[in-house]
Amino acid sequence: MIRQNANVPVNLFSNLLDKLYIKQWTYGIGKVTLPTLLTDGIDKVQFKWKQVPSPTRFYADPFIIRLDENRLLVTYEDYIKEDLYGRIALAIVDNNFNTIQEKTLLDTGSHLSYPNLYKKGDKIYILPESSKEGGLHRHELDLTTLELKPKETIIPDLPLLDSTIQFYEGKYWIFATHRGPGSDSQLYIYYADQWDGHYQPHAQNPVKTNLNGSRPAGKTFVYNNTLYRPAQNSSAYYGRAVVLHQIIKLNEHEFEEIPVLEICPPKNSAFNFGLHTINFSNDVIIVDGLRRIFSPWTQLKILFSRSLRVN
Repeated sequence: MIRQNANVPVNLFSNLLDKLYIKQWTYGIGKVTLPTLLTDGIDKVQFKWKQVPSPTRFYADPFIIRLDENRLLVTYEDYIKEDLYGRIALAIVDNNFNTIQEKTLLDTGSHLSYPNLYKKGDKIYILPESSKEGGLHRHELDLTTLELKPKETIIPDLPLLDSTIQFYEGKYWIFATHRGPGSDSQLYIYYADQWDGHYQPHAQNPVKTNLNGSRPAGKTFVYNNTLYRPAQNSSAYYGRAVVLHQIIKLNEHEFEEIPVLEICPPKNSAFNFGLHTINFSNDVIIVDGLRRIFSPWTQLKILFSRSLRVN
């Protein structure tokens, strides 16, 4: 038993022990309908998890959209710990969730994540998080070549994290947090009449300040004429779970939402330590799951590799 005293708090030992573990995310795809999810959660879902080739690599922030009756498009963050930044990757999967094709979609040499998929008409756009660069940008995906067209800027300069766009009651709404001290706890909203902009800040920004339920965790969606918003619960630690909220009020001057369901990582999986993204395509669900791997030697190698890059 660890005994606490005034000089050595218990959480210091916990933090030191935690450093001996590799934390690895990957995405899992399964089948569940929204009514079943809202009543039963995800513990009964049989997920097929994406294999990760190295303990120093992870796949996170997955989004999904159906291309045709036989194929689904997945976009996700591909992060290599030695490089200290994420790339945007793409996978085409079949109806059994087997990968048909995969590729790196965007590599800027600076950190990218949260590749939000947005369909407008017959076009598909990707809005990746690029807060280190600043601003929110969109790329149209060429569905023939699976290449990205040159970026267009939607919101310049602001260091937005996990921007999530939704058309609702005649306006485009963007939910995000800002890079910095409130990145996990302060929710901001921006709105415009056209999705090109000009986006205005909500009158109550930040509309919410809480580690439980602020930072976006996937696309908002409408079900039974009700708007729902997934958000991260990082009150215990970053990426612990997702809380699904029902939005009660949303206009230029008001915002109100209530939590309706906490979605924890599936207990029957190796990736049961965290979950911080959830998305849907009809009856197909995609999430990311976190596992811890006890590997002190790997952690030392990562630190050594990073020190060489700095020097």
